[in-house]
Amino acid sequence: MSLLHQSHLHGERLLIDPWAHGTGIMRAVLARFNWTASDLDITHVGSIIAIIGAAPAGWRLLRSAWHETYGWIRQFFLASVTVPGGDPVNKNCVKWLASNRPRHHRAFTGRTEIGRGDATDRAASLKKTRRAVQYAPHWDSRWFWFNGRLFVATRDNFSSSAMSDPAYDGVGGEELTISCFGWSIEPVQTFIEVAREWADRQTQYFVIIYGRDRYGMSWQPKTRKPIRLLDTVHFDDSVKQELLDDVRNYLDPRTQRRYQSRSMPYRRGYLFYGPPGTGKSSLSTALAGEFGLDLYEVKVPSIASDSDLEQMFQEIPPQCIVLLEDIDAVWIERTSRSHSPDRRSERSSGSDRDHSRSNCTLSGLLNVLDGVGSQEGRIVIMTTNKPELLDPALVRPGRVDMKVFLGNITPASAEQMFVRMFSPDELARSDNAKSGPQRGVVVDMDEVRSLARDFAKAIPDNSFTPSQLQGFFQLYLDSAHAAAEGIASWVEKEVARQVEGGFEFLENGIVKRL
Repeated sequence: MSLLHQSHLHGERLLIDPWAHGTGIMRAVLARFNWTASDLDITHVGSIIAIIGAAPAGWRLLRSAWHETYGWIRQFFLASVTVPGGDPVNKNCVKWLASNRPRHHRAFTGRTEIGRGDATDRAASLKKTRRAVQYAPHWDSRWFWFNGRLFVATRDNFSSSAMSDPAYDGVGGEELTISCFGWSIEPVQTFIEVAREWADRQTQYFVIIYGRDRYGMSWQPKTRKPIRLLDTVHFDDSVKQELLDDVRNYLDPRTQRRYQSRSMPYRRGYLFYGPPGTGKSSLSTALAGEFGLDLYEVKVPSIASDSDLEQMFQEIPPQCIVLLEDIDAVWIERTSRSHSPDRRSERSSGSDRDHSRSNCTLSGLLNVLDGVGSQEGRIVIMTTNKPELLDPALVRPGRVDMKVFLGNITPASAEQMFVRMFSPDELARSDNAKSGPQRGVVVDMDEVRSLARDFAKAIPDNSFTPSQLQGFFQLYLDSAHAAAEGIASWVEKEVARQVEGGFEFLENGIVKRL
């Protein structure tokens, strides 16, 4: 019995025969190629089906043959260097290849960018969850010419740990193999050096800040900050110049040779101390940018043990700045110090100080600074808000060679800050994307200096930190006149707040304090 389907459409009976429809399709195909039913032999149909069925197997055979051939060529005719995933050299080479990719490249990997979105995208700035999309060229193997030689770059064995790292930017997570035809790896080494120099030129206006990963296992680039000028860190100008001269003299290659010829350890240590918000960390970042050094940040309260601290310092390269923040949190195991007035006041404060204590000891810290196995060639900067809590053994010469006090701002520094905030060049850069004139914008440098002198007269000496004054400027970024006019009332309120103390909050429109 034939297969018939019946249906009713507008009261009419419709018969559908799939075999009839298949025959119609076959006739249409034969008519398209000007064939007739007599021209089509059943053996031809079987041959076509057999060829189609054998095509995938043939493709797999060709791929297998290619892999075998490529492995044979790679073993006998290629010199190669393999760089593990996550290594900075890996990222440098991948970025070089991405910047020199062919114009017709059509395969990309899209990933949400970790950093800030495009500042010109106003819609992105209004939506909290929106981030820019990063498109990186996607490839497994890449052939390219370099210095007249044919190279091949191969990526495989993607590191899952790189993807789990929140700071991973999608570049350099796979194992990378660079190969070229020949018996020598010198061309590959030359390419890697060129890629590193190219990457250094791309980051010459930035400071790379390294931190420990979430597991505390290795150093990872934590952030990249634009170089901060030393003029933006406000403290005594003579002390600042003395600090610059000392660092510059230490980094001079002749100084290193003098140290080595006299069997002196090539180290330099600094202590930045002062109230919170006076720019100790900012000064460290500015020094790294001034001398083109990477910054390795060590938060002393978060160190788990002396062995972890030793492992951290062993992995830090020379020619860098090591920033030891809150150095007063180091646990001091000295009974002679427990009877000092500072220690008695510390114990009387209860658990206020206990939670910030580090598990690493003073002896462990001294061992990594200048012990037998300590490395040389670094600049170590320690910061603290309470220098009176530091052990004399930690701040003796040889471990701390220069102490820099960063205190509250002076009227002279406040005047410099005003000029920097409202100079015509700064206003022109900030208003470049805006249309129309801004109310109160000053374009004359002489007028800015005059307003700065009036502004500085309202600032009491040694009363406010630079961060407090910077918070005031954030309220008047578009008007130098408004900033000069509003400073007197702001100073009056801040002085009253410091005298009264406590925490200020707003309740039903009334300012109250705890």
